[in-house]
Amino acid sequence: MNRASHLSVKQLRIFDALVKDGNLSRVAGQIGLTQQAVSSNLSSLRDVFGDPLFLRTGRGVMPTALAIELAGEVREILQAMERLVDRRPFDPAKITATVAISAADYAHGIVVAPKLRAIRARAPQLKLILSEFEIDSVAARMSAGEIDIVVSVPEYVPANFPRQLLYHERYVCVVACDSPLGGQILSLETLAKQPHVIVSPARANLIGSADNWLEQHGLKRTVVLAVPHFLLVPEVVEAMGAVAFLPSRLLPNPRLAALRLEGDVAPPGFDLIAAWHPRSASNTLVHWLVEMLTK
Repeated sequence: MNRASHLSVKQLRIFDALVKDGNLSRVAGQIGLTQQAVSSNLSSLRDVFGDPLFLRTGRGVMPTALAIELAGEVREILQAMERLVDRRPFDPAKITATVAISAADYAHGIVVAPKLRAIRARAPQLKLILSEFEIDSVAARMSAGEIDIVVSVPEYVPANFPRQLLYHERYVCVVACDSPLGGQILSLETLAKQPHVIVSPARANLIGSADNWLEQHGLKRTVVLAVPHFLLVPEVVEAMGAVAFLPSRLLPNPRLAALRLEGDVAPPGFDLIAAWHPRSASNTLVHWLVEMLTK
């Protein structure tokens, strides 16, 4: 007999809930079953897949590698079944779902936060989880259904993931507002000799996006400090007497002064996109939220 015939919708719902929550008693309460019933259905799932699926920890259970691999497909099946029986027009005012959005602090501050009031007004029952962008795990977390939407630069998102361009951003060179360099027009040679602060939200290192650009002009800069968040830049630029390149949408800032470079040159900017997993291609809620972020 086909092993799939032993699967039930209830078991898939339990599996999906355990991936998200990791606690048998809470999942039982969410689904309206006893903990014994949840354990019994989990035992059946283990027999079907020939894998423990969830391992006990001190705080509950954690998914195995196979469970993480299956999580996205299970979520897709459940969503497809919901769409199969729910043909009502999409109305954000009636949505009671939870959507997880991952982004760096810059994107959360510039793209997501300013749209929250409008999203809340139109979808008052919608719940949002805003999380830190983690480049090395974003694909796996989206595949597992832990993240629904990512706001990022394109190169950090798998090429096969659908996306929407939000805007193109440019960089501005800044110093502390009390710096003697404030208001000056600097040559690239003078700029390269200054101590530099960079923002490295993806990986903690002293390599910044302007390095290659300066090297193309035959110059090498000295990076004296790397920080994980753009919000730290004003304070650390003041403390280090350094220069930094900031996305233009973070300016003006009362603690920073913009520098002009000879020829009005600047490092290449970047595109910012909203992306989602291919299984959400027909997810009306995800597309509605992306549309709200683009307005």
